[in-house]
Amino acid sequence: MVKLFGYWDALYFILVFTIGLILAYLLNEWAKRSGMGTREVGDGTKIFISGEDPDKVIPGFEHLVGHYTGRNTMWGLINGVRKFFSVLREDHTGLLTDYVSYLLITTAFILVVLLVRG
Repeated sequence: MVKLFGYWDALYFILVFTIGLILAYLLNEWAKRSGMGTREVGDGTKIFISGEDPDKVIPGFEHLVGHYTGRNTMWGLINGVRKFFSVLREDHTGLLTDYVSYLLITTAFILVVLLVRG
C-alpha cells in the first residue's frame, strides 16, 4: 500500500522534473514564435521591464542609472496595500517597548488559540 503523504520516490521526482523542463521549453518556443520579433542580439537590443528604461535618469534615483528601480514593477502591490500601510505608519512610534508589547500580545493570542483549539 502506497501512502499519499510521507512517501517519496526518486523516479517520480525525476519524471515530474523532466516533464516540467519539457513544458518550460515548449512554452519558451511558443513565446518566441508568437512574439513581436524582438531582436535578441546586436544593436537596438534593450531590456524593457514594466515601462522602465535603464538608460533614462529617474529623478531621485540618479545613483541607479542603468539599473531597475522596481518603481513600475511594484506599483500594483504598493497601490493595493496603501491603506494598510497608512494605518501602520500612524501606529509607528519607533519605541522598542511598543514593538515588544505587540510581540507579546501576538504571542499570547497565538498561545490562547492553540490552547483553546487543542
